[in-house]
Amino acid sequence: MDPTLDSELRDDFLVEAGELVQRLGEQLVALEASPRDVELLNAVFRAFHTVKGGAGFLGVEPMVQLCHHAEDLLNEARNGALLIDTARMDALLEALDLLNAMMAALAAGAAIIAL
Repeated sequence: MDPTLDSELRDDFLVEAGELVQRLGEQLVALEASPRDVELLNAVFRAFHTVKGGAGFLGVEPMVQLCHHAEDLLNEARNGALLIDTARMDALLEALDLLNAMMAALAAGAAIIAL
């Protein structure tokens, strides 16, 4: 693939994903206060899912894996199998921190370490 196109695709992904991740932080705070809010659970799930899709398109496998793990946890909550308690929220917030670090590494052209 043309390196210029690669760069453009990466930059577009970083802008779109950056907006999603910024909102995701706000949504996770709201979800912590209302862990049974189905709309919030779905919105948080969709954000991780969308970032996963873009990362997959770009071949950023560690980011795909991270988002997939978050999706698995959120799917269990969406299906009523578990509640997003403090420990699970801590895990989601840690995933968000890792996602931000991965995006910063991608923007800087640095290696992204696998989970």
